[in-house]
Amino acid sequence: MTTNPSESTQYRGIFGIPATPFHEDETLDTRSLESVLNFSVENGCHGIVMPVMASEYQSLTDSERRQVFDITTKVVDSRIPTVAGVTGVSNIHSIELARYAEGSGFDSVIAMPPHSLKPTTSEVLEFFEQLSDAVNIPIWIQNHSLGAPLSAAQLSELCENVENVDYIKEETALAGQLASVLLEQAGDAVKGVMGGMGCKFLVSEFNRGMCGNMPASHFGDIHSRIWNLLEDGDEAGAREIQTRMAPLNNYESLYGQSAFKEILFRRGVIASTTTRSPGRKSLDEYDLAEYDVLLAGIDDLLIWKAS
Repeated sequence: MTTNPSESTQYRGIFGIPATPFHEDETLDTRSLESVLNFSVENGCHGIVMPVMASEYQSLTDSERRQVFDITTKVVDSRIPTVAGVTGVSNIHSIELARYAEGSGFDSVIAMPPHSLKPTTSEVLEFFEQLSDAVNIPIWIQNHSLGAPLSAAQLSELCENVENVDYIKEETALAGQLASVLLEQAGDAVKGVMGGMGCKFLVSEFNRGMCGNMPASHFGDIHSRIWNLLEDGDEAGAREIQTRMAPLNNYESLYGQSAFKEILFRRGVIASTTTRSPGRKSLDEYDLAEYDVLLAGIDDLLIWKAS
């Protein structure tokens, strides 16, 4: 197992989220899953997060989620840190998933509060207390508008008072501003805050003192390059690449998992672009033609190539 960060260290960088590949009949494609995990490590991601929203976690059965946990830790094999997505429909659901993930060798877990029924503030606190009592590894709070979004003060309180709550993935409205307030309020109680939204605001997040980002991993080589440039003090170089990625970011905002899988399929990583029902979004001939142009424009940035 990868060694967890000590009190003086921090998870940093691009923690990529692999897509969960499916066959055309929507069954789990474990061979492509192994491929996308290896791809995510080899393309420069600094960590792996699996399975969460960009992985279509909500469409997986519990047995599939456990299978994904096992395959992830086997393939990643301690090369980089792993974060298990354990958001569930109830406290016990998340707790059982978290215990299984820790047993599978994950280094930390990430969860939104259960939101099938909107929890109260006290229920959110109770959830993270129970989750912390159930595992011995760091916990990330995924603060997302879809679930039960928390204020900077609420997040700070959780980091200060719940033993294993150490990190935040912040992706509510005005996420950067909330992260800045949180880092100021929580001090050393929060070990780090990462952003989401596909690295659209990565330069700004870095300048705010955030410790990284959790994007889908289909462009892990590009996103990690931006981050590494920032760490090396080359903000101008990082901004240039971020700007070049803007048109592709627009397509991701429209199509989500379908966009991630289209890129992975074109890069030779997965065998099918299939997403699970319901809510499947398909790219039409005009979208695909636009992708031909947009990808040609960033070919020099794509470090990882299919063998």
